[in-house]
Amino acid sequence: MIYLSSSCIRKSNIAEVVTLYGERGIKNIELSGGTDFYEGIEDDLRALSGKYNLTYACHAYFPPPREPFVVNLASCNDKIYRQSIEHYEKCIRMLKRIDCKFLSVHAGFMVEVGTNEIGRKLSSRIVYEEDSAYERFCNAYEHILKECTKNGIELYLENNVLSAENYEEFEYHNYLMMTDYSSILKMREKLDFNLLLDLGHLHVSAQTLRRDFRDECSKLKKYVKWIHISENNGISDDHKPLKAGSEILEEFHKIYVQGLNVTLETIGNAEDILESMKLI
Repeated sequence: MIYLSSSCIRKSNIAEVVTLYGERGIKNIELSGGTDFYEGIEDDLRALSGKYNLTYACHAYFPPPREPFVVNLASCNDKIYRQSIEHYEKCIRMLKRIDCKFLSVHAGFMVEVGTNEIGRKLSSRIVYEEDSAYERFCNAYEHILKECTKNGIELYLENNVLSAENYEEFEYHNYLMMTDYSSILKMREKLDFNLLLDLGHLHVSAQTLRRDFRDECSKLKKYVKWIHISENNGISDDHKPLKAGSEILEEFHKIYVQGLNVTLETIGNAEDILESMKLI
């Protein structure tokens, strides 16, 4: 099944995005970050689902918190760690009420990230001890998995993106979990999880770490349970529209098998997005 991310359209109100998709006949929508909190989000989503016969999935930073913060299940800052777990506990309760069966979360960060740094250059010098960060992440993930299972929700874990800019900023230390094949396998030694492979993330991370993107995709293929796809130049994860014959699209078609869920994450106008959907 193909889902379209709500983050493809730059609007602050999630109901406006879902309405736009529904009016264009898009039935499968992944609720993601980029919109603002407001009272009544849940009521709007439930009403729009009924009106347009929608199927929802949920990703990472949704629903938007009342007070913005960076969700990090590996945080060694007790306040951020508690907030991150509570975010997903609230999310799971909402997903059950709007009949959403899928939730995906990001792998952790071993560095403190500010709200103005997501998807940008990281400047924090607060770096966590690796073993402690992994232990916290695994404990949090297992707790969230248990809550998902109780509520009939499938849980997926997404790979992070490591840009060359951030790698250089931290003197060539990788403080992000699950950026490439070896670090994804490292997490698999600690956790049993459904891999959501973001091909755009992997494309950038492979170039940063001087890995062969095609080889990385080939080795990860057997673990993939969900795919996120968008285009980029290997330098930054800029969510460009898909291009026929691109390296990312070619590797997607090698990995994809019937029944695998896919989310399109390209940013642009409605026409560009619909054209990208045709290439999947």
